[in-house]
Amino acid sequence: MRYAFKVAAVIVMHGVTWPFALPARFGYRMGGSERAFDFSAKLLSLAPGRLGQLLRASFYMQTLDRCHYDLSVGFGSFFSHPCAEVGRRVGIGSFSIIGMVRLGDDVMIASRVSVLSGKYQHGDGRHGLARAPRFRRVHIGAGTWLGEGSLVMDDVGRGCIVAGGSVVTKAMPDGTTAIGNPARFLHHREQGEAAAV
Repeated sequence: MRYAFKVAAVIVMHGVTWPFALPARFGYRMGGSERAFDFSAKLLSLAPGRLGQLLRASFYMQTLDRCHYDLSVGFGSFFSHPCAEVGRRVGIGSFSIIGMVRLGDDVMIASRVSVLSGKYQHGDGRHGLARAPRFRRVHIGAGTWLGEGSLVMDDVGRGCIVAGGSVVTKAMPDGTTAIGNPARFLHHREQGEAAAV
């Protein structure tokens, strides 16, 4: 879809999504409650096809801290926190859950990916005691690809690849590939050497 046409279509969708976006935005900005945002994000995640993608782009443009018209969010996928920031040309596949993040430009996220709000969003559980959750913004660098079914708990650098099914538990340097659970990092040069062997 041409960019100008998508911009126009998303603006038209603002007329449909504002009844969802207004309480979501004010509930969070004024009272600190994410309930309206959570309800609307999950409900709109179920809208199918191209229309659903336009509805989601419109909703997130009005509610996230930063978001562009060219966001593409697949069926069943949603952002779980309104303080997320999204760069240009970001694509998210189906059935992915994206937490408190900052997504750089040209980030591509496959289906069934989870990006948590840090490692301790459910508490740290040390010494058998339930600790209060600690949320942290996770940064995903520009030009990064998160593969099918991956789980990301920490920052990922620019130009990285997280292989399908990998679990990222520590910060990932620029230009690396994460493989496995827990993920180990390979520099792109190491991959080329391994392929040559």
